[in-house]
Formats: sequence, structure tokens, C-alpha cells
Amino acid sequence: MKKTFALTAFLLGAALAGPANNSLVVGTSQEPPNIYDPWNTNNLAITSEVNGYMGAALIGLDDDGEPYADIATRVPSIANGDYKIVKDAKGDVIRNSVTYTIRKDAKWSDGTPIKIADFQFWLKLINDDRVPVPDRSPWNRAKITTADSDTFTITYEPPYLFADQTSPGLAPSHVMSAAWNAFDAKTKNEKDAKVTNEEWKKFISAYTTARNLPKVVAGPFKPTAWRSGNSLTMTRNPNYWGHPKDQDKYVQTITYRFIPNTNTLKVNILSGQLDAVSAVGLTFDQGVDLAKTERGKYKTYFVPGAVWEHIDVNTRGQRSKDLDLDDPRMRQALLYAIDRDALTKALFQGRQAVSNSWVNPISKLYKKDVNDYNLNVARSKQLFAALGWTPGSDGILQKGGKKLTLNFSTTAGNTIRERVQQILQAQWKAVGVQVNIQNYPASVIFGPDFLSKGESGKWDLAMYAWTGNPIFEEGNLFKGESIPTAANGYAGQNNPGWNNAEFNKLQKQAQVEFNLADRIKLFDRMQGIWNSELPALPLYYRVNVYTKVPGLANYTFSAYTLYPSWNAAKIGWTSKGVAEEYKQK
Repeated sequence: MKKTFALTAFLLGAALAGPANNSLVVGTSQEPPNIYDPWNTNNLAITSEVNGYMGAALIGLDDDGEPYADIATRVPSIANGDYKIVKDAKGDVIRNSVTYTIRKDAKWSDGTPIKIADFQFWLKLINDDRVPVPDRSPWNRAKITTADSDTFTITYEPPYLFADQTSPGLAPSHVMSAAWNAFDAKTKNEKDAKVTNEEWKKFISAYTTARNLPKVVAGPFKPTAWRSGNSLTMTRNPNYWGHPKDQDKYVQTITYRFIPNTNTLKVNILSGQLDAVSAVGLTFDQGVDLAKTERGKYKTYFVPGAVWEHIDVNTRGQRSKDLDLDDPRMRQALLYAIDRDALTKALFQGRQAVSNSWVNPISKLYKKDVNDYNLNVARSKQLFAALGWTPGSDGILQKGGKKLTLNFSTTAGNTIRERVQQILQAQWKAVGVQVNIQNYPASVIFGPDFLSKGESGKWDLAMYAWTGNPIFEEGNLFKGESIPTAANGYAGQNNPGWNNAEFNKLQKQAQVEFNLADRIKLFDRMQGIWNSELPALPLYYRVNVYTKVPGLANYTFSAYTLYPSWNAAKIGWTSKGVAEEYKQK
């Protein structure tokens, strides 16, 4: 009875969907902890998607992976002289540089012109050790020099492989500089990293939260209302230079509705409460069900993506040592014990391929011939035995009087992940591993006190996804420098805490290897090491599922753009005269 009432109340209180008032209502299963943080200290997919509506860049990538100019007047290239490479006497690239000119009409949402100082401010902060960014590369080797008030060059030494395909970020220095100077003065001599991190949280939360909405943004839309746990609304930014000439006929307001339970999200689609679903929304099986009942009311798409589903194995802290999770043999045994091929066929009709590497299969760097860890119960049991784990009277493995009991966590309410958990729990129990499922909201899993603080022992196995672009593969997800620690403010993406000296060395070499054939060789070895050590248990590369109603134009994405917000300025309704420039592939 309570469930029925809650659902009915939820639907009655929803924003009206449809083109009648030239708005867009999007459903998503996650709510970002904060938005429009220029340094991406919260690196969630839903945050990146929402930021796409409000953000701008010197250059961007379209659905085909082709660069286009946004803040910059043109895309840099060797041909037009804006991209330059410098080699030494041996022919090795020792540095490269890119020159940009800012458009005269590029402005922040408050009408203030975007200036070189905004890029310099962003670069200064991302390279400050007190700022808990996931990764400082390549900006820790970048330097900005100015030519005039609108033109500057960013030089990378050592060189950056993708310098001509990406660009530095920007932050509103006219809004944030004073607060940063106060933060700087307060923490410059602070030796306690926790104190510094708390001061950073105060600084960034003053501009990025529901209580303190971003004061200025640079993109097509700006935030106007955020009701925590309910919705976020953005309206068209009149000072954005990239709007179509007839911008009034395009969507004027976008509302994100936060619906953590994906079954409830599905009900909202069926009831007509949503115009579209975020790339962070439906599970695969829900997409399959919806595709069967479309009847012209909506269309469900299955987009090959760059989202890698995996299970991190916590190798940090005393608990991990006691459970042998810091030993590759334990991780191999766990992977041999599960049948990933059967799982993907049962749940995803074979559309989502099993992965054995963190590298995207469509990347030129992907290595196909690594160990595929097909189900091998006998081998799994051999590895457990080699580590000293033997079956007890109840069949559960034990050593030194302790049972092999693992805590397995994922994002609560994600039905497909919860089904995967149950399947894996049963398969691991069959080889003597007891698994306790302990799920939490995404805000907890990806919050400051869970994944990044693995040494606390709050989790042993954590299932979630990383999103990456197949063009910009640097191998930095598992480098040792990316392990979150108190010293770096618990920034970094290497939550398992894996640290392999050879992998780290090869990853650094790969960052400055411009010859593709040689770079492939480096990545072959890196993937071989990773596949043997298994700091994470690879599951599959996801097909991204989303739904939109007929007549919603230019709401598309690919493995290159990642989110439908990439083309925010041109999203609109065909009934209002909007042309469909991009169709979902």
C-alpha cells in the first residue's frame, strides 16, 4: 500500500513532459553530488552529462569523433599552423603546442567576456596539490603563454599525445579568484591534509551545490533550480554564442528528474512523464522490455558505448591482507569461479561482450589475446588451496579459523547490477566463498568516505562502471599515482590501490610515444600485466540504453561524445520546426 501511494504521489508531482511549452524533461537514476565543478573533483557519469548542458570548451568532439570549434575560433591543426610538434635530433617528439584564439563573442552567463585569465586560473588550480583532482595529467606538464588579449599557446613538455584533440578547461576567475586567494592564505602552511581537504570542500561547494548553484557558467544552459532528491532545472543561457540563429524554437528549459529506482524510472516513461532518459538511467533488460511495447509512443536505443562494467577488488588495508585480496592468485580464483559468458547471454542477449581489459574494444590499443578467464572451477579451487584456504564443515573456505567472507557492494536500486550480484554470489558460494551483499545509494558509493578510502575496510568488492573515450586512452586508470590517499585528498581513480612498478613505467613511456605501432606494443604489455594481476574483475562493456519520445531532435550520443548533452544548444522539437541534424546510430 505504501509503495502504491509513493509512486502515485511521485507521478502527480512531476513536471509536465512534452513540447507544449518547449521544454525537455529527462529522467535519470542518479543525482550528482555537485555540478559544474571546473576541476571535476567529482568524476561521475551523471555529473559529466549534466555539466554538458552548462559547459563549453575551446574545442569539442561530435558523434563521429570529429573535433569542432566552440570557444576557439577554429580547430587547431598542423595545416593551419595552430598545432606544432618539436622533435630532437633522433626524431623523437620532445614537446608540442597548440595555439587558440578566443571568439570575440565568447562570454560567461553573466555577460563577462571569457578571457585567457580564465584558462590560466583553471590550469593553476588543477596543478595545485591541495586540489583533489582525479588526475593532473597532462596539465602538470603544460604551460600557457599569451600572444595578445585573445590568443594564447599551451605547450606540453613532455608532449601530450592528444594535444590537438582536447583543450584546457576554464573557470570564472572573476567570480572565484577572491575565494581562492582566501583558501590559499588559510591552507598554504597547513600540514594536515584532512584540514586542507575540508577547506577545499567549503570552497568548491560555495559554487556547485543545490544550496549554492553555480553563479556563472559558459555553456548553452544555466542552472536555475535544484531540489535535492527531486529535480534540477536549467534554462537557456542568453549569453552563449553558439545558439542557432532561431534559438527561440529550440528547447528553452531542461529539467532532470532524479529517480534512483530504475523500475520507477521505467514506470515514468510508460506513463508519459518523461521526454527522454539520461545515458545514466535504464538497465539493459528494462530497455529490452520497453522496446517491445513502444507502439510509437517512444523509441528505445542501444548505443555501443565506452562504459566498462567491472568489480574493483580492494587490496588496501589489513582486512584485505587477511583475506588475501592483495594477492593476484585470490583475484584470479574469484574470476575463474564465475561464468561471465553465461551471464551476458542470459541478461543481455549476448549484446554486451565480456571484457578482459579496461581498454575499450573499439580502441586501436585494445589487446585481444589476453587470458579470457573462462569458467574453470577446478583451477579456481587450486588457487584457493595454494593460498591455504580449505573448505570447512559448512563448505565455506577458511584459513586460520577465519572464513572467506567478502562484502560486495554496488549502487542500490540498480536492478541489473543487483541481479548480477545475486548470480555471482551463488557462483562464488559454489566454490566456498561466502559473499555478503551490502548496497548503498550512489551518493554513498561515490562519496568521499567509501571507494576512495579502501584502507578502512568498508568494502571488499565494488561493482560500478568507468566511462572513457576510446580516442583518449592513456592507461592512467590503474597507475600507482592515481591511488587515493590522505596526502592527495583522496583524489584519484585507482580505488583498488593496485601499484605495479612495470605497469607504471610503461604507462609513462606510452604517454610520450607518438608512433602508434610502438604505442600499441606498450599497451599490449600493460594489458598483459593487468590481465595477470587483475586489480579489478572485468565484466563487460555496456551497451548504453536510453529512450526518447518521437519528435525530439538532436538528442543523441556515441562512444565519442558519451552523453546526449554534447549538442545541447540544438536539442529541440521537430513540431517547433527544429531540423534533425544528428540521428542516433
